[in-house]
Amino acid sequence: MVADGQALLKIGELAKRTDKTVRALHLYEERGLIEPAERTKGGFRQYDAANVARIEYIDRLQLLGLSLNDIRALLQSWSGHETPRAAMGELSARYERRLTEVRHTIRELQRIEGELSAALGFLSGCAGCPKTTTPAEGCRDCARSEQQAAVPLVAGLTGG
Repeated sequence: MVADGQALLKIGELAKRTDKTVRALHLYEERGLIEPAERTKGGFRQYDAANVARIEYIDRLQLLGLSLNDIRALLQSWSGHETPRAAMGELSARYERRLTEVRHTIRELQRIEGELSAALGFLSGCAGCPKTTTPAEGCRDCARSEQQAAVPLVAGLTGG
């Protein structure tokens, strides 16, 4: 079928086009994230290009860390505003909050990266360790114990 000059898609075709499962698309519809453009006389759902774009948008928002509930709230908020300006202002505020969260997460991940790099650098020096005792005994008495104390991902294990 064709609506407004656009070919309509059955749910299986929409799933293939958007790399989603039919089950995921049914979930999106149940949550109010998408809706069929029309139904056939037999009651089958048919979807248009706007649904494809909406699913791609949902994918992007999920990459930003938003849950389906967050996305539903965003879409409801968007359509609940009286003017486009108000809707854009709300969307901008939501994106600003998410950007702040993402920047915080990036800083945390960079800190973790530094700790992991330091731990790996320290541990590479253990490859030639001549001690044959248990790690609990040998690492505690290691000549590098002062260095261990500066490496939290090692010191917490060895008691260094």
